[in-house]
Amino acid sequence: MSPVKSVVLERYSDSPWRVQEYRCGFERPDGGGWADVKGRLVGPEDGGVAFVLGGVSADRRVVADEAGPGWWPGVAGPGGALDPRYRRLISMDFLDDAAEPFPTVEDQAAAVLTLADNVGIDRFALVGASYGGTVALTVAARAPDRVNRLDLLCATAAVHPMTQGLRAIQRDILELALEARQGPRGVDLARRLAMITYRTAEEFSARFGPEGEQGGVEAYLAARGADYARTVTPERYLSHLASMDAVVPDLLRITAPVRLLAFRSDRLSPLSEIYATCAALTSASSHVVERDSLYGHDGFLKEPEIVNAFLEGRDD
Repeated sequence: MSPVKSVVLERYSDSPWRVQEYRCGFERPDGGGWADVKGRLVGPEDGGVAFVLGGVSADRRVVADEAGPGWWPGVAGPGGALDPRYRRLISMDFLDDAAEPFPTVEDQAAAVLTLADNVGIDRFALVGASYGGTVALTVAARAPDRVNRLDLLCATAAVHPMTQGLRAIQRDILELALEARQGPRGVDLARRLAMITYRTAEEFSARFGPEGEQGGVEAYLAARGADYARTVTPERYLSHLASMDAVVPDLLRITAPVRLLAFRSDRLSPLSEIYATCAALTSASSHVVERDSLYGHDGFLKEPEIVNAFLEGRDD
């Protein structure tokens, strides 16, 4: 089966940069069948190219458009390190449960390369945060000659045992909910559990103490769980969890320079794992930038000043 490409050029009235939507497809590695890829290219034709990959909930709307905000405000947009007035930014929707069996990190990397082919980009920088950072490492290992730089945030090549344990509990919640025909409820509860691990005890103490937000931590978690359950099916959630645990990038194949941003309060991607990833990149120049944050793993979303300084190389 040959690749399929459909390109639609759109110009949003409130955005000065060009926006192109792409839809293409590929045969998944190891006989996994056909997969569809939806992506977006924004920015000027002569701008430097960065493929931007976020957390597992991120999609191709990295920059705000008429349909809504982007998932990386303060970073991807005018004035940020990823400014579409000057840089070309490629982004995509991660493969989800529509690709059966569950999409692996290798499948996501194949989707990145397929989209880059269809956009007509041969070499590019990779900016990967959280799950997207692991995908970026896999892309660079799979096609080292196509990647000229990696900037990774809150991302590791391996999964910490504590994180594996969390995901095992989430899977059990989702599977029990499906058996009980209460799928959305399972997504709600599994997401609440995840939200606790994304942030820090210090933030929760400040936000939800005696003088904190109305409704307290339970209302906050209930709102976040309900929001997620409105857009994510239990099958998709299970698919994401399986994909996050199926991580085996060959770091020895990576030759492009790698910079890794680590927040000391991050429990999902702890410093020890980020330094282990850095140490394993023996064929590339690499180093870790450590920073403090009240927001733990979500620091890459909540600390735009730190993230912009990192991506612009102003913190070395």
